[in-house]
Amino acid sequence: MDYCNFINPTHKLLECRDKLRELAQRGADTSIEDLKNVYDLVVQTLHDIPQSDGENKSIRSLTLISHMLSKAAQFEANRENLGLGLPSDLIENVSSKPSQLHENYQNMEEVNTACQSDSSHKDKFDDFAEARRNAIESTIVRDIESLPVLTDIAGLTEAKNALSEALVDPILYPEWFSETDLKPWKSVLLYGPPGTGKTVLCHAAAREIEATLYQISSSDLISSWSGQSEKLIRELFDHAIKLNKVTVIFIDEIDSLCRVRCSTEDDSNRRVKTELLVQISKLQKTTGIMLVCATNCPWDLDPAFLRRFEKKIYVGLPSTSARISILRKRLNNTTRTPAVSYEWLAAKTEGFSGDDLRRFSSEIAYAQFRQYKERKILTKENAPCNPVSIGLIETVLAKFVRSVDEQQLSKFHEYMNK
Repeated sequence: MDYCNFINPTHKLLECRDKLRELAQRGADTSIEDLKNVYDLVVQTLHDIPQSDGENKSIRSLTLISHMLSKAAQFEANRENLGLGLPSDLIENVSSKPSQLHENYQNMEEVNTACQSDSSHKDKFDDFAEARRNAIESTIVRDIESLPVLTDIAGLTEAKNALSEALVDPILYPEWFSETDLKPWKSVLLYGPPGTGKTVLCHAAAREIEATLYQISSSDLISSWSGQSEKLIRELFDHAIKLNKVTVIFIDEIDSLCRVRCSTEDDSNRRVKTELLVQISKLQKTTGIMLVCATNCPWDLDPAFLRRFEKKIYVGLPSTSARISILRKRLNNTTRTPAVSYEWLAAKTEGFSGDDLRRFSSEIAYAQFRQYKERKILTKENAPCNPVSIGLIETVLAKFVRSVDEQQLSKFHEYMNK
């Protein structure tokens, strides 16, 4: 979701400040190239900031920029290759005024301290803070009581057992995990063909343990403004930690965020991946917070992310008995009982995913409705609805296109057997 539809000079100032914080943390390991890049960013920011931005904001802006230049110059002046970085006149100017450098540094630290302790003050320097907060809170599933439990899901026995062991058991049996060296899984990857129930499985597991559930898609974490995606990811995990409750963060289609890195990838994508890796690693130090991700393309994931998923669960197509159960429930809810056996229907729907079976049942119901509507138009009476005939089912089957073909299935089997 692109929740930022405007830009403010203070956003650029914050970007500069964050870059300089990184330099300060590196200390002696800072390279001249890094300093040059930050200096160029600062100069460009100075150029872009409007001069008529209000006296109060201008003073703050100048304080921040003055500190940035001074800090960068201080780093550069301490290196042997003095002439290769910032302009010498800037270095001399800063070196001759150490009190000014100290004053600017103190101003910067006061602003940072105030921003950290007072959220309203922080928002004055970060126009996107409230938008990020609202975006995060909007992903929380409010009506979790309406979600199914694991026993409501037909089939997928292995996947349900594995997910229950990973998410549910550590909450229901905490004494076992506290008294032994066994550690609960913190990050789980659900992978498999599309429409097989990965999202429903996660929802059901969260319902079982009455967890706070964050339902995230890749679009919720991506912004067109520089630096906002990384902040949103960091604040998402911080928000979950501050809740101090049992929490499940579910990110769907994780492959769109964490594809294999390549040389042509831009810096913004790399920063997003790095931030996500950092946050996943931080989960090991938390209690009661679990990350569940889903993908239809596990082979596209970057190896660094695959390594961080402690548990990988394959969610495949429903078995024959599961298809019978799904069809029986779906058709009984939407149509008259079919004039054929459910075993025959299950055999005809070999290779269908759970979502395919849902669509197939709807197609049958609509075909039956069209017959009813035609009879009512002709007779002007409420004619009874006949049971679903074998001819109608075969007509629907002939036109139906399933979402998973044999080539896709073989690709998953090859991936699992690697």
